[in-house]
Amino acid sequence: MNAPAPHEESLVDFLRAIDNGAPKKLLKLEPSDGTAEEAKRQVYEVYKKKLPHFDAASGELAPIFGLGDDLLAKQRAQGLFKHPAFLDAYVEFAESYLEGRWDLPVGGWSAVHKLFHIHKRDPDWSGPGGCPDRAGWDVNHFYARFVIRSLHGIKQPSESAGHLAWWLQDASSCDACFVLLHALMYLQLETMRDYKKHAPAKDRISHLVGEWKAKVNSPKP
Repeated sequence: MNAPAPHEESLVDFLRAIDNGAPKKLLKLEPSDGTAEEAKRQVYEVYKKKLPHFDAASGELAPIFGLGDDLLAKQRAQGLFKHPAFLDAYVEFAESYLEGRWDLPVGGWSAVHKLFHIHKRDPDWSGPGGCPDRAGWDVNHFYARFVIRSLHGIKQPSESAGHLAWWLQDASSCDACFVLLHALMYLQLETMRDYKKHAPAKDRISHLVGEWKAKVNSPKP
């Protein structure tokens, strides 16, 4: 692997120095059902823009995460999406929930938040090695598992060295859950779009026919 260019290393050091002097608890989201519904709408708006890469998306998502809209906010959001614990948890989510499909629902705040508080201290839910029995799971269980595993990994010093994700380590548990849920929501939407784009034409046609039949057979209001 090539060593970072001098100016890149200086930028990381500069941002790290700023973060070291920032308030201990950066986020004050106080999430609720209302703010979560608005955040979901905003995530979908970012998704519809079809931004070329996650660095661009980070600037749009940072205000949703409660970070603001300046350059430092964008860098902090980027730090989350590049964190190894976050990425590892997402790989598990994609393999266990998405499984190549592109028409699955996203998680809901109330249900995920409740599951998060029920299971956040359960080692089967937090560790990368173990995994709880998924029998009977719906989308919200997969979301809660992702949130718990990501947050657990981000809080480990060995996982977080060199990554600008301290702001999530020190957030309240509810704020951290809110941020991770909506970060996952955006990633899920982008991944499903990619799945659909690369799906065989036969699969896409079958999907459209299935949607049409569902509409035809649905009860009239």
